[in-house]
Amino acid sequence: MDSKVGIILEGGAMRSVFSAGVLDFLLERNIRIPNILAVSAGAYAGMNYVSGQVGRIKKAVIEPLREYKYMGIGTFLKKGTFFDMDYLFDEIPKKKAPFDFESFRKYNGKFLTSTVNLETAETVYYDHFDDCKSFFDICKGANSLPIIARIARIAGRPMLDGGMADAIPVDKALEEGWQKIIVILTRDSSYRKKEGSTLYTRLIELIYHRYPKFVKLVNGRGRRYNASLDKILELEREGRAFVIRPTKITVGNNESNVDKLLSYYQHGYDTISEKYEKLMKFLKE
Repeated sequence: MDSKVGIILEGGAMRSVFSAGVLDFLLERNIRIPNILAVSAGAYAGMNYVSGQVGRIKKAVIEPLREYKYMGIGTFLKKGTFFDMDYLFDEIPKKKAPFDFESFRKYNGKFLTSTVNLETAETVYYDHFDDCKSFFDICKGANSLPIIARIARIAGRPMLDGGMADAIPVDKALEEGWQKIIVILTRDSSYRKKEGSTLYTRLIELIYHRYPKFVKLVNGRGRRYNASLDKILELEREGRAFVIRPTKITVGNNESNVDKLLSYYQHGYDTISEKYEKLMKFLKE
Protein backbone atom coordinates (compact mmCIF):
# COMPACT_ATOMS: atom_id res chain seq x y z
CA MET A 1 0.00 0.00 0.00
CA ASP A 2 1.25 3.50 -0.89
CA SER A 3 2.69 5.15 2.22
CA LYS A 4 1.06 8.45 1.21
CA VAL A 5 -2.48 7.15 1.77
CA GLY A 6 -4.33 7.69 5.03
CA ILE A 7 -7.64 7.64 6.86
CA ILE A 8 -9.15 10.55 8.79
CA LEU A 9 -11.60 9.43 11.47
CA GLU A 10 -14.07 12.03 12.72
CA GLY A 11 -15.13 11.75 16.36
CA GLY A 12 -18.63 12.05 17.75
CA ALA A 13 -18.68 9.86 20.87
CA MET A 14 -21.05 6.93 20.25
CA ARG A 15 -21.39 7.84 16.57
CA SER A 16 -17.89 6.40 16.12
CA VAL A 17 -19.39 2.89 15.98
CA PHE A 18 -20.26 3.74 12.35
CA SER A 19 -16.54 4.22 11.65
CA ALA A 20 -15.77 0.94 13.41
CA GLY A 21 -18.14 -0.88 11.05
CA VAL A 22 -16.29 0.59 8.08
CA LEU A 23 -12.89 -0.33 9.48
CA ASP A 24 -13.93 -3.88 10.36
CA PHE A 25 -15.00 -4.44 6.76
CA LEU A 26 -11.55 -3.28 5.60
CA LEU A 27 -9.80 -5.50 8.16
CA GLU A 28 -11.72 -8.56 7.02
CA ARG A 29 -10.38 -7.96 3.52
CA ASN A 30 -6.86 -7.31 4.78
CA ILE A 31 -6.88 -3.73 3.54
CA ARG A 32 -4.34 -2.04 5.78
CA ILE A 33 -4.06 1.70 5.22
CA PRO A 34 -0.67 2.92 6.51
CA ASN A 35 -1.76 6.19 8.15
CA ILE A 36 -4.59 6.75 10.62
CA LEU A 37 -5.48 10.21 11.94
CA ALA A 38 -8.16 9.72 14.59
CA VAL A 39 -9.98 12.54 16.37
CA SER A 40 -11.69 12.10 19.73
CA ALA A 41 -13.82 8.90 19.78
CA GLY A 42 -12.46 8.11 16.35
CA ALA A 43 -9.40 6.90 18.24
CA TYR A 44 -11.44 4.14 19.87
CA ALA A 45 -12.42 2.88 16.43
CA GLY A 46 -9.02 3.47 14.88
CA MET A 47 -6.99 1.71 17.57
CA ASN A 48 -8.79 -1.58 16.89
CA TYR A 49 -8.09 -1.27 13.18
CA VAL A 50 -4.40 -0.75 13.88
CA SER A 51 -4.26 -3.68 16.33
CA GLY A 52 -6.18 -5.85 13.86
CA GLN A 53 -9.01 -6.69 16.26
CA VAL A 54 -12.13 -7.16 14.15
CA GLY A 55 -15.33 -6.65 16.13
CA ARG A 56 -13.65 -5.33 19.27
CA ILE A 57 -15.83 -2.19 19.24
CA LYS A 58 -18.83 -4.41 19.96
CA LYS A 59 -17.14 -6.06 22.94
CA ALA A 60 -15.54 -2.87 24.25
CA VAL A 61 -18.18 -0.20 23.62
CA ILE A 62 -21.57 -1.58 22.63
CA GLU A 63 -22.17 -4.86 24.48
CA PRO A 64 -21.01 -3.56 27.91
CA LEU A 65 -24.04 -1.23 27.89
CA ARG A 66 -26.26 -4.26 28.48
CA GLU A 67 -24.97 -4.54 32.02
CA TYR A 68 -23.61 -1.09 32.88
CA LYS A 69 -24.72 2.31 31.59
CA TYR A 70 -21.29 3.91 31.65
CA MET A 71 -22.60 7.34 30.65
CA GLY A 72 -25.17 9.82 31.86
CA ILE A 73 -26.03 12.27 34.62
CA GLY A 74 -25.53 9.64 37.31
CA THR A 75 -21.99 9.00 36.10
CA PHE A 76 -21.34 12.74 35.92
CA LEU A 77 -22.52 13.31 39.51
CA LYS A 78 -20.48 10.38 40.79
CA LYS A 79 -17.26 10.80 38.80
CA GLY A 80 -17.36 14.34 37.43
CA THR A 81 -17.46 13.15 33.84
CA PHE A 82 -20.40 12.18 31.63
CA PHE A 83 -18.60 9.06 30.37
CA ASP A 84 -16.92 6.71 32.84
CA MET A 85 -13.42 7.12 31.44
CA ASP A 86 -11.83 4.71 33.93
CA TYR A 87 -14.22 2.00 32.82
CA LEU A 88 -13.73 2.64 29.10
CA PHE A 89 -9.96 3.15 29.13
CA ASP A 90 -8.85 0.98 32.03
CA GLU A 91 -11.25 -1.77 33.08
CA ILE A 92 -12.50 -2.75 29.62
CA PRO A 93 -9.08 -2.90 27.89
CA LYS A 94 -7.66 -4.99 30.74
CA LYS A 95 -10.56 -7.32 31.55
CA LYS A 96 -13.65 -7.32 29.34
CA ALA A 97 -12.15 -6.74 25.89
CA PRO A 98 -8.33 -6.86 26.09
CA PHE A 99 -6.58 -4.49 23.72
CA ASP A 100 -3.64 -5.97 21.80
CA PHE A 101 -1.17 -3.16 22.35
CA GLU A 102 1.72 -5.29 21.09
CA SER A 103 0.09 -5.68 17.66
CA PHE A 104 -0.84 -1.99 17.74
CA ARG A 105 2.78 -1.08 18.46
CA LYS A 106 4.07 -3.26 15.60
CA TYR A 107 1.71 -1.77 13.03
CA ASN A 108 3.55 -0.91 9.83
CA GLY A 109 2.31 2.67 9.68
CA LYS A 110 1.43 5.70 11.75
CA PHE A 111 -1.43 6.28 14.17
CA LEU A 112 -2.09 9.87 15.25
CA THR A 113 -4.56 11.34 17.68
CA SER A 114 -4.80 14.77 19.26
CA THR A 115 -5.61 16.97 22.23
CA VAL A 116 -5.82 20.73 22.56
CA ASN A 117 -3.70 22.65 25.07
CA LEU A 118 -6.03 24.93 27.04
CA GLU A 119 -3.33 27.47 27.83
CA THR A 120 -2.04 27.94 24.29
CA ALA A 121 -5.09 26.71 22.28
CA GLU A 122 -2.64 24.69 20.16
CA THR A 123 -3.41 21.24 18.81
CA VAL A 124 -1.01 18.60 20.10
CA TYR A 125 -0.62 15.48 17.95
CA TYR A 126 0.68 12.16 19.25
CA ASP A 127 2.17 9.41 17.10
CA HIS A 128 4.44 7.67 19.61
CA PHE A 129 3.26 5.80 22.70
CA ASP A 130 5.74 4.35 25.18
CA ASP A 131 3.41 1.73 26.61
CA CYS A 132 -0.23 0.78 26.86
CA LYS A 133 -0.87 2.92 29.93
CA SER A 134 0.50 6.10 28.36
CA PHE A 135 -1.46 5.33 25.19
CA PHE A 136 -4.75 5.11 27.07
CA ASP A 137 -3.91 8.19 29.15
CA ILE A 138 -3.54 10.13 25.90
CA CYS A 139 -6.75 8.61 24.54
CA LYS A 140 -8.57 9.75 27.68
CA GLY A 141 -7.38 13.29 27.01
CA ALA A 142 -8.31 13.00 23.35
CA ASN A 143 -11.85 12.05 24.41
CA SER A 144 -12.25 14.63 27.20
CA LEU A 145 -14.98 16.90 25.89
CA PRO A 146 -15.41 20.31 27.51
CA ILE A 147 -18.08 20.67 30.20
CA ILE A 148 -18.85 16.95 30.46
CA ALA A 149 -15.31 15.74 31.23
CA ARG A 150 -12.50 16.71 33.55
CA ILE A 151 -9.48 18.52 32.17
CA ALA A 152 -6.80 15.92 31.42
CA ARG A 153 -3.17 16.43 32.39
CA ILE A 154 -0.65 15.19 29.85
CA ALA A 155 3.00 15.94 30.58
CA GLY A 156 1.68 18.41 33.16
CA ARG A 157 -0.30 20.43 30.61
CA PRO A 158 -4.09 20.96 30.73
CA MET A 159 -5.68 19.19 27.78
CA LEU A 160 -9.10 18.51 26.31
CA ASP A 161 -10.49 16.79 23.20
CA GLY A 162 -8.46 17.69 20.10
CA GLY A 163 -11.66 17.91 18.08
CA MET A 164 -12.35 21.26 19.70
CA ALA A 165 -9.47 22.65 17.67
CA ASP A 166 -9.63 20.53 14.53
CA ALA A 167 -12.54 18.09 14.24
CA ILE A 168 -11.71 16.95 10.69
CA PRO A 169 -7.95 17.57 10.35
CA VAL A 170 -7.63 17.55 6.59
CA ASP A 171 -4.90 20.21 6.65
CA LYS A 172 -2.85 18.03 9.01
CA ALA A 173 -3.24 15.10 6.60
CA LEU A 174 -1.96 17.24 3.74
CA GLU A 175 0.86 18.50 5.94
CA GLU A 176 1.81 14.86 6.55
CA GLY A 177 2.17 14.47 2.78
CA TRP A 178 -0.85 12.26 2.14
CA GLN A 179 -1.71 12.15 -1.53
CA LYS A 180 -4.95 10.23 -1.08
CA ILE A 181 -7.26 10.62 1.90
CA ILE A 182 -10.10 8.36 3.00
CA VAL A 183 -12.41 10.45 5.20
CA ILE A 184 -14.84 8.61 7.48
CA LEU A 185 -17.45 11.03 8.79
CA THR A 186 -20.11 10.22 11.38
CA ARG A 187 -22.80 12.67 10.24
CA ASP A 188 -24.72 12.74 6.98
CA SER A 189 -24.02 15.08 4.06
CA SER A 190 -26.56 17.71 5.16
CA TYR A 191 -24.81 18.48 8.43
CA ARG A 192 -23.08 21.79 9.07
CA LYS A 193 -22.08 23.27 12.42
CA LYS A 194 -23.65 26.49 13.62
CA GLU A 195 -21.26 29.40 13.47
CA GLY A 196 -21.01 32.33 15.84
CA SER A 197 -22.19 32.57 19.43
CA THR A 198 -24.34 29.73 20.74
CA LEU A 199 -25.44 28.52 24.17
CA TYR A 200 -22.54 26.06 24.04
CA THR A 201 -19.92 28.74 23.37
CA ARG A 202 -21.39 30.90 26.14
CA LEU A 203 -21.06 28.01 28.58
CA ILE A 204 -17.46 27.53 27.44
CA GLU A 205 -16.78 31.22 28.15
CA LEU A 206 -18.25 30.84 31.64
CA ILE A 207 -16.53 27.58 32.63
CA TYR A 208 -13.13 28.08 30.99
CA HIS A 209 -12.65 31.83 31.50
CA ARG A 210 -9.18 31.10 32.89
CA TYR A 211 -8.17 29.99 29.40
CA PRO A 212 -9.06 32.90 27.07
CA LYS A 213 -7.16 31.48 24.10
CA PHE A 214 -9.13 28.25 24.34
CA VAL A 215 -12.42 30.17 24.61
CA LYS A 216 -11.55 32.10 21.45
CA LEU A 217 -10.65 28.84 19.71
CA VAL A 218 -14.03 27.27 20.54
CA ASN A 219 -15.85 30.37 19.28
CA GLY A 220 -14.42 29.66 15.83
CA ARG A 221 -15.06 25.94 15.90
CA GLY A 222 -18.13 25.97 13.64
CA ARG A 223 -16.38 28.03 10.97
CA ARG A 224 -13.34 25.70 10.98
CA TYR A 225 -15.48 22.57 10.84
CA ASN A 226 -17.46 23.82 7.85
CA ALA A 227 -14.29 24.98 6.11
CA SER A 228 -12.85 21.47 6.54
CA LEU A 229 -15.96 19.98 4.94
CA ASP A 230 -15.58 22.38 2.01
CA LYS A 231 -11.92 21.41 1.65
CA ILE A 232 -12.81 17.72 1.64
CA LEU A 233 -15.41 18.29 -1.08
CA GLU A 234 -12.78 20.09 -3.14
CA LEU A 235 -10.32 17.21 -2.70
CA GLU A 236 -13.07 14.75 -3.58
CA ARG A 237 -13.69 16.56 -6.87
CA GLU A 238 -9.96 16.42 -7.57
CA GLY A 239 -9.90 12.65 -6.96
CA ARG A 240 -7.74 12.96 -3.84
CA ALA A 241 -10.38 12.23 -1.20
CA PHE A 242 -12.80 9.34 -0.78
CA VAL A 243 -15.61 10.16 1.64
CA ILE A 244 -17.62 7.61 3.61
CA ARG A 245 -20.54 8.86 5.71
CA PRO A 246 -23.85 7.59 7.08
CA THR A 247 -26.93 8.00 4.91
CA LYS A 248 -29.85 6.09 6.39
CA ILE A 249 -29.51 5.90 10.16
CA THR A 250 -28.42 8.47 12.70
CA VAL A 251 -27.65 8.19 16.40
CA GLY A 252 -26.77 10.85 18.95
CA ASN A 253 -23.43 11.36 20.62
CA ASN A 254 -24.74 9.83 23.83
CA GLU A 255 -26.83 6.98 22.44
CA SER A 256 -26.93 4.04 24.87
CA ASN A 257 -29.47 1.75 23.19
CA VAL A 258 -27.53 -1.38 22.26
CA ASP A 259 -29.73 -2.31 19.31
CA LYS A 260 -29.48 1.17 17.80
CA LEU A 261 -25.71 1.18 18.18
CA LEU A 262 -25.41 -2.26 16.59
CA SER A 263 -27.53 -1.00 13.68
CA TYR A 264 -25.29 2.04 13.28
CA TYR A 265 -22.20 -0.19 13.32
CA GLN A 266 -23.82 -2.40 10.67
CA HIS A 267 -24.70 0.69 8.64
CA GLY A 268 -21.01 1.56 8.51
CA TYR A 269 -20.16 -1.99 7.45
CA ASP A 270 -22.87 -2.01 4.76
CA THR A 271 -21.96 1.47 3.49
CA ILE A 272 -18.36 0.56 2.73
CA SER A 273 -19.49 -2.78 1.32
CA GLU A 274 -21.52 -0.88 -1.27
CA LYS A 275 -18.59 1.43 -2.00
CA TYR A 276 -15.91 -1.26 -1.96
CA GLU A 277 -15.22 -1.40 -5.70
CA LYS A 278 -15.08 2.40 -5.94
CA LEU A 279 -12.68 2.50 -3.00
CA MET A 280 -10.39 -0.07 -4.63
CA LYS A 281 -10.39 1.96 -7.83
CA PHE A 282 -9.59 5.12 -5.83
CA LEU A 283 -6.63 3.41 -4.13
CA LYS A 284 -5.22 1.98 -7.37
CA GLU A 285 -5.47 5.08 -9.56
